[in-house]
Amino acid sequence: MSVYVKLASEARSPAEPSSGPLDMQYEDKPVSVTYEYDVHPSGALRILRVSENGPHVVEGFFGPGAWLQVAGTYRRSGSEY
Repeated sequence: MSVYVKLASEARSPAEPSSGPLDMQYEDKPVSVTYEYDVHPSGALRILRVSENGPHVVEGFFGPGAWLQVAGTYRRSGSEY
C-alpha cells in the first residue's frame, strides 16, 4: 500500500502556501517497489522504499513536529534504527 503523509504548515518551505496541511504521497510501483512507514520513539516518521530483492531505503524523514497524520502500511519488523 502506498503511504500518505499530512504535514504541519510549519514544515513547509517558505515558497509554499502556509494555510492547511500538505499531503505528501509515496506511491507503490506494482511488482517492483512498495512504501512503508515506521515511527521512532521520539515521534519522528520514516518512509521506507521496500524492494523485493534489495535493502530498505529511507525515502523520507519527518521530525516529530512536522507531520500530523500518516496512512499506509506500517512496518512492524526489520525497521530498527
